[in-house]
Amino acid sequence: MLATLRILSVGVVVLIAQSLHAQSSNTIEEVIVTAHHAPHRVVQGGLVLDSEAIREQMPPTVAGLFANVPGLTMRTNSRGDTVVRIRGSEERQTLVFLDGAPLATPWDGRADLSLLPAGLISQVSVIRDLAPIEYGANAIAGVIDLQTFSPSEDDGVRLELLLGQLGLTSANAMARMSGDNALSFVAGVSSIERDAIRIAKRSSVVFDPSITKRRTNTDYSSDTLYTAVGYSGDALSMRASLLSADVERGVAAQGDLDPAIANPRFWRIPDWHLTQAALNSVWNIQPDLDLRTVVWHQSVEQQINAYRDYSYTALREVERGSDRTIGIRMALSRDFERTTFRLVSTAQQSTHWQNISTNSTGEVDDLKTDPPLKFRQQLLTTGIESDFLFADNLKSTLSLVMDHASNPLAGDKPDQGSQSAPGWSAGTHWEPSEKWKVKAIVGQRSRFPSPRELFGEALGRFLLNPDIQPERSLLTSLTVDFEPIETTSFAFSVWTNSSADALSQRVVGTNRGRLRQRYNSPGSFAYGAEASASVAVTGNLRFDLSAAFQTGHFRRDDEGTRPAWIQRPTMQRSLAVDWQPSERLDLRSELVYTNDANDLGNDGGIVRLPSSTAINLRGFFILGRVFDQETTLGVAIENVTDELILPQSGLPIVGRSFQVGIRLN
Repeated sequence: MLATLRILSVGVVVLIAQSLHAQSSNTIEEVIVTAHHAPHRVVQGGLVLDSEAIREQMPPTVAGLFANVPGLTMRTNSRGDTVVRIRGSEERQTLVFLDGAPLATPWDGRADLSLLPAGLISQVSVIRDLAPIEYGANAIAGVIDLQTFSPSEDDGVRLELLLGQLGLTSANAMARMSGDNALSFVAGVSSIERDAIRIAKRSSVVFDPSITKRRTNTDYSSDTLYTAVGYSGDALSMRASLLSADVERGVAAQGDLDPAIANPRFWRIPDWHLTQAALNSVWNIQPDLDLRTVVWHQSVEQQINAYRDYSYTALREVERGSDRTIGIRMALSRDFERTTFRLVSTAQQSTHWQNISTNSTGEVDDLKTDPPLKFRQQLLTTGIESDFLFADNLKSTLSLVMDHASNPLAGDKPDQGSQSAPGWSAGTHWEPSEKWKVKAIVGQRSRFPSPRELFGEALGRFLLNPDIQPERSLLTSLTVDFEPIETTSFAFSVWTNSSADALSQRVVGTNRGRLRQRYNSPGSFAYGAEASASVAVTGNLRFDLSAAFQTGHFRRDDEGTRPAWIQRPTMQRSLAVDWQPSERLDLRSELVYTNDANDLGNDGGIVRLPSSTAINLRGFFILGRVFDQETTLGVAIENVTDELILPQSGLPIVGRSFQVGIRLN
């Protein structure tokens, strides 16, 4: 009954939007302020997924968009978070933004990409390099920038229904309208249900009691609402947006750990709620002077139930957390004939409240709640940047930035004081001809430890370290793009990442057993290369090829010990064939290879993660028009051969899966 009501609510949004859209057809320029692509600016290298590329993936959530992107590795960790690493970095070094506002909860510093429906997103930009200074502190290795739908004359309403195995149901609706009075409106609703996930091999989770490939405690349920109102005037444009998401889910336990001697997480998250509001504005003060501003507010409520075993009946602890974050970003730009100057400032304050309840019997009535704890972190970034146009085919950008962090409230832990870190970057873009583009970038960025890394004990899993310092990374990259003809393009990049005080984990023996502890390693050095090609053989047949190589190591500490380089496969290769035999039929096949990697075992030793080769098949057929909307049927078989894909020990990703969907657009 509840699922039926959710789908009906999706339909109501569509019908209302259809009526309103029929009354207006003007296009309003959207105002999403992250990093402005000024004409003279050298913008860091990136990858853009438009609405068509998102459609071809058929993902229920945003996490499904990054499985085959070269230079990115994805995993679902033991907390149940689906996170992305860019070019060998850690997931907390990659920031995620939604319509100009940070999406991650600052307490943890990571954004769980499985919590946001893909149906709300129209474009994804991935920066696999030094992030522009507007993104603020902590964006060391790159940025994932998500944008929702903007009003458009030709695409005002979209309805999607996706069905899959093990009870997967995903329904999305988006409506976009613009009127004659410079106002625009966007509304969206999404609902996702899943009974469980299916894995490829039971042997990868040997301690999971399930006798089938159905993973224990992997159910998922979410409801998301989104709305935005925009205004576009002669000198001032504004856009206010609001996202509200409710999620209930189980968290898969690390299935290679013996509960009798290890300490796997037996977690359920019965309540996770996010409300995020953002106000974007662009004010053209003068023809050559503009101010871009984003103000955001984020509220997160979460409850974690920790159980004693795979039965998920005997409670051990309950953690309730509440987070409130406010922030603002301002970028003032002044354009001259061949030079642009940019002043940027970003400020954010986040407060985290936490209650932990424990018991010794496993009964809910025996829970004893500790006094509430309150934590606070403040981040501030100020920077200046200059763009120089030396010639029509040669430009450079230089920047200086200072990041500052403080933790004025530390719960029952000692105050960590404040920390500051400088940053800088220099980039050059050269176009020797219309067919060639060359870009070189070098710079330094820093990341401050999140409050969870400083003060979080993860319900008894971590040993605190009060001496953690900020990470610092020196990054370089060289990218060459070549487009010999309109239907063929090539890209090649080489990069390095030299870090100091890189945060790592070690296993420490205590009277409470073997616990993990975060600490500053002496640093690390990583390097890699990426290559891609897109070749349209005919008007209806295209080949996409990509390869990414990365390797690295931590430096030895004073005792000669070198931490393991974990969960980072050295090679990724993919081949995709897109064939459109007719105007109504589009077929796509993918072959994705990922090399083996190392992981850290519970005893501190090395565990080998196997290589994998996944084959994905998708097909789309235009059925015709329903309610005057183009209707498409999509079918997808992911991981056709049911290959074991293991990005983290004991936590395999989904095995073979089948999905069918219908879309009105």
